[in-house]
Amino acid sequence: MEILIRPVPHACYEPIKTDAISCTYDMDGFTLMNAVLISHGLDREYFRGCARMHEDAPFRVIAHGDEKPLVITTTKTERWNSEPGATQQIIIAADAERCESLCMTHFGFVLGSFPEPAFRRCLETLRNAGAQKYLKRVILDVDDRYHSQALNLSMGIRLAVNTDDDSYRAKRPYHLVLGLGTPAQQLIQGYQPKELRSDRYQGFQIATMDTYVTGLDGSDFDREKLRSIVDGAGSTLFVACSGGKSGGAMIKFAAEHAINQKIPTHVLLSKPLSWEGRRRMTASDELAQHLQALGAQVTVVDGAEFESGELGYQEVFALLNAEILRQVDRWCGAQI
Repeated sequence: MEILIRPVPHACYEPIKTDAISCTYDMDGFTLMNAVLISHGLDREYFRGCARMHEDAPFRVIAHGDEKPLVITTTKTERWNSEPGATQQIIIAADAERCESLCMTHFGFVLGSFPEPAFRRCLETLRNAGAQKYLKRVILDVDDRYHSQALNLSMGIRLAVNTDDDSYRAKRPYHLVLGLGTPAQQLIQGYQPKELRSDRYQGFQIATMDTYVTGLDGSDFDREKLRSIVDGAGSTLFVACSGGKSGGAMIKFAAEHAINQKIPTHVLLSKPLSWEGRRRMTASDELAQHLQALGAQVTVVDGAEFESGELGYQEVFALLNAEILRQVDRWCGAQI
């Protein structure tokens, strides 16, 4: 069985033509599973409905559907090396479905230090697996920051891996659409660019991130995770509803980090409606000015354009959301 270690840009999944793709079941915010489903135009709502299969149960490996690429999901664990038999179960699942090639994405997005013991165990399992009835090739995705480390581990256990096949290498940075804050998260989570199945859109990543409650009547956000999502992007579109204090801090942090990394940065803000109060309106204006001063390109969608005495607040929000998504589509189209 041929084994290829493929470096992929940090926080990115580059589409690849294989019969099967395995990923950890996690659809909360930016995850490799979400990136896989979006890149291949697969039905994310179907997979959301599969959450119960991995909840309150022992570790499971599940093959979904009978179309290629076949998606194989594994139960999320607290530690990298808590399931020593995971790789073997994935190989068995792919071979049972008569797949000749498999891409394993589990080490493609690493937060913190590289999990050497877990990766070594994965390599040892692949080395000892021997010939399978159908499975001929395994592509092992590795966060490109740790590619050399991964190759050294493979040589340390005398595992022959293919490092020369450029057809399986990640080809380019991705275009990132990142929804920040609860309203944007709810809007962007189900978003897909137009003509997603076209090869033109395979370089896009859609992600969301929210704040969390600190327990002190306030909120904060995971800065390390946010930096990890942004790093490696070729261009970014941050989508947010402005006016709130905690959300504003997250938007400023994301934009400043992207600009410091010299990543072209566009921010799409929705302005509060008139009845949301003068304080939020003022905060929204100040946020837009701050982002422009940083060097970000800012587009503001003003909810006041949709307010009228004849429309209820739900209808106004529906029109506002539709305009935001139209602006997202426009930005995506401009990146091609």
